[in-house]
Amino acid sequence: MERVICLSGPDGSGKSTLARLLAKHLSSNRRVKVSWLRGSHTAASLMARFLSLFSNMRGPGNPYYGISIPSSLRPLWWFLEFASMLPRWFLQFLIPGTYGVVVGERGLLDFLVWVCVTTDVGFLGSLWGRATLALATRYCRNVLVTASPRELVKRKGSEPTAKTIPKQWVIYRALSRELGLVTIDTTHETPSESLAKLISGLGLIN
Repeated sequence: MERVICLSGPDGSGKSTLARLLAKHLSSNRRVKVSWLRGSHTAASLMARFLSLFSNMRGPGNPYYGISIPSSLRPLWWFLEFASMLPRWFLQFLIPGTYGVVVGERGLLDFLVWVCVTTDVGFLGSLWGRATLALATRYCRNVLVTASPRELVKRKGSEPTAKTIPKQWVIYRALSRELGLVTIDTTHETPSESLAKLISGLGLIN
């Protein structure tokens, strides 16, 4: 089986719950590690905090830092985001030590969508967006975990990213169709039911 399995999807879709359940299921005969990628990392995170001090950089683009990156600066920002993410990806996913399997409750596709949502979907066609997609498809098995937009907003309506959920949902669906991902819809399912479908979709049934 694949050494890296990444569960990706909109906020509130159930990625974290399914990742823990899948790790427990797989740990009967191998060591399993659960890892995740957030949005902005290290240098990009520090720069976002710094930019938030300037009134002309403030805006709704990034709901956590309260900044909006001007279109003229986006190519540079995309590079900074990518360069900041890469070390964490290698350390958490590609160098798992003695772990036989790494289960990502967020992965490179989530990073890709995060940058698109907080800046512009043009990131998908940029050098750094294409590099992110190449790494995602080369080194891990990706699964889309999703739910209906209404259910996602219901689950995450009080969080800063709630307003971005419809846009997240559209981008994830487009990526899923393009990449032919196994899709787990948790809208009307219990975690156990979703896990059973995930195990089947990954071909892990003995």
